[in-house]
Amino acid sequence: MLSEKEEKLLVRKASVNLKKKYGRAKKIDIVERDAFIPKSLEKDIKEFILKKKAILATDIALKYEIRVSAINLLLKQYLDEGSIKLLDPSLKIKIYVPT
Repeated sequence: MLSEKEEKLLVRKASVNLKKKYGRAKKIDIVERDAFIPKSLEKDIKEFILKKKAILATDIALKYEIRVSAINLLLKQYLDEGSIKLLDPSLKIKIYVPT
């Protein structure tokens, strides 16, 4: 197990310039996000979720610089615990609401 000092969030950011044959070069920002959520950050995420009226996985992932797949696993865990629920299960986008 890692101690709290050793738990770090891995985020790498880079910019790439794509050169076109004619005209301007296009700049793309590449962000590699961590696949695992540190325990200290998990508490902050839960507090953030409980304060909001509605939650999307992408909103949390962008705010905390974590992969959407990791956030989806965390939200599924909270859904099983009963701390959040789905707004409408028939929707294609999953919108969660705190209970």
